[in-house]
This record gives sequence, structure tokens and C-alpha cells, in this order.
Amino acid sequence: MMVGEVMLWFDEVGSTQDVLKEYNLPYGAVVVANRQSSGRGRFGRVWHSQEGGLYFSFLLNPKQFKDLLPLPLVVGYALVLLLESDGFFPLLKWVNDVYVKGKKVCGVLVERTASKLIVGVGINLNQKDFPKDINASSLYLISGRTFEKKEFLLKTLDNFNDILRQYSELGFGIFKEPIKQRLMFLGQEVIIYAQEPVVGIFEDIDQDGGLLLRTAKGTVKFNAGEVSLRGL
Repeated sequence: MMVGEVMLWFDEVGSTQDVLKEYNLPYGAVVVANRQSSGRGRFGRVWHSQEGGLYFSFLLNPKQFKDLLPLPLVVGYALVLLLESDGFFPLLKWVNDVYVKGKKVCGVLVERTASKLIVGVGINLNQKDFPKDINASSLYLISGRTFEKKEFLLKTLDNFNDILRQYSELGFGIFKEPIKQRLMFLGQEVIIYAQEPVVGIFEDIDQDGGLLLRTAKGTVKFNAGEVSLRGL
């Protein structure tokens, strides 16, 4: 199964995730939109999907992967490698965001149904401005370069196919250390917002990508949550 063998490209949709949920498309299918009127991130947050960004979702077979929990980290890592190859110095914010120079430039959203694993990706490519209340930037604003959207998408999908093949065959273990080397806030005091805020030292990730937080009561593992530096 190759991601991108079937591709649908829309000028605008509500959400590329929802198109793959609603329609019976083959595994590997990609849905791309120039704009999303109802783009979303984790925890139901709005993803600002104005013209200039690259917004797409692709469909995977959940039976193809032994480890599903770390998938957002692995896809985020693939994006980090892609940006590194283009001269950027990105970091991966656990569990699913990519930052450059302290600003969010990419996000990943993984959703599961009974028979579908749907991976959504938003890349801030050529936008020239953002709402003042969000900490985001675009590759254009950071580098001064304009990116050809179709070319960038095809390069991204090639990268995903390579990483996902390794992930399917070998599992998360081979990715743990290279991901750890690129994590934001590792070794620092953070707050993780899960069911309630918890403060501790971001010590490590474990063999399924969970965040290990060293607290006054011992080490606590989180499989989901929002991480920020304490005091920010």
C-alpha cells in the first residue's frame, strides 16, 4: 500500500479528515484541500486553514501496524526529517506538533474508526500572516522562500511512505532515540495538561511513545496531553 496512489484535491472542504470518514476510498488515498472551513486539531481545536497552507489527510489500514499509539509521533518525526532536508532546524513537540524557531509550523491529527486509520496533516507553507492569538508561523515567513504546493506535497508523501514502511515492518523501537533527540522541552520542567495539570521534569519517552514525567510522587506516564514549559 502506497500513500498517494489515489488523490483527491479540492479547492475547499469542511475537513479533509471528514471526507475520508464519509466516503469509501481505498487505503493509501489522500484528500487535499486548499482551504478547510472546519479544520481541526487535537481536542477539537480549530486549525486555521487559510489559503497558502497545505492541508491533507490520508487513509491507512490499522491492521498494517503493530503499534498504533506512537503513530502521531512517527508522522511528526517524518515531517521533522523533511524540514531538516530543506535546511530548517525543527523540533518535535510531544506528541504531534512541529516547531521552527519557537513557532508551530506543522500539526498531525490521527483518528481511528473500526476499519480506518485517518492521518491529518497541516503544514503552514506560504501563509503571510496569522491571528495574533496563536503561536504559529509559516515556512515562507521563516525562510523568505515560496514553496510550490504540489511539489512539496509529493516530496512529503515520498517521505511518509519510507517512514511508514519502516514503522510497519520494525515497530516504534527504531524511532525512539532519533525522536528523543529532536523533542522540545526534554529535561526541562513542564506542565502537562491531561485530566488535570501535572508539573514535573520531562524525563523521557517510553517504548510506545508515552511521555515519562518525573514528579514529586515519582515517575508518571502520559499517553496523551498538552505539554508546555512551566511559567509559559
